[in-house]
Amino acid sequence: MKGKILGFDEATGSGAISAEDGTRHKFERADWRGGEKPPAPGMTVDFESEGGAAREIYPISGAALAALGTIGADLGGLAESEQGARIASLFTKSLAVPLALILLLGCFLPALASPVQSATLIGLGNAMDDLGRVAAAQEMLGGGKSGFDTIHTLLILRFAAPLAALWLIWSAWSGKAERLPMLAAGAASILAALLVVMLRSAILSMVPDFARERMAAGVSLGLGTWLLFLVGAALIAAGLGKLRNPLAKD
Repeated sequence: MKGKILGFDEATGSGAISAEDGTRHKFERADWRGGEKPPAPGMTVDFESEGGAAREIYPISGAALAALGTIGADLGGLAESEQGARIASLFTKSLAVPLALILLLGCFLPALASPVQSATLIGLGNAMDDLGRVAAAQEMLGGGKSGFDTIHTLLILRFAAPLAALWLIWSAWSGKAERLPMLAAGAASILAALLVVMLRSAILSMVPDFARERMAAGVSLGLGTWLLFLVGAALIAAGLGKLRNPLAKD
């Protein structure tokens, strides 16, 4: 016989099933054959009826969907709560949080890419160590460092991008003014992207002239850098009121 679980009380270990024919059957936890996962309301089950009680209860196809339905109901309750509404408003009121999250994503996508390896904005430190050794060897050969020391120092500013994004998220969550942190995050994002461009130029300047063209084709700006440029421009436009969230209510 098939049916659906109406309810189950973990404390008492008892529950009830509504069969397809409309009858109800009580059951005990000892008759559950669904493993460690307890029976949940809405689960479709197969069972044996014995004197108005359900025995040998097995979950069948559709149980997983029923469980998802229960989760969906819980999420719906969360969305209707005060905190749920507050979180939802972060993504519908303005572009501050969505753009800040995209900025953070850009920091962890490849900023520089080559056939050998790629480096994210945050992970450029390791790449700089390798390049530092190359620059030192070039200096010993009389080639100079081609601005490597300068870009090495300036690259510390790349951390302003994720920090500004976190500041923007905090401001939005706290209900504070978003204009200034939005403009700051936009500027920091573009600055970080420009630093990557400068680093690429410094790398190419350390390559002999006859191999520079081939090197330029092999070392390219990664998706993270282009994303930082785009989200930086979007943040500045949003901070100036030129761009608004399409989900925002008038």
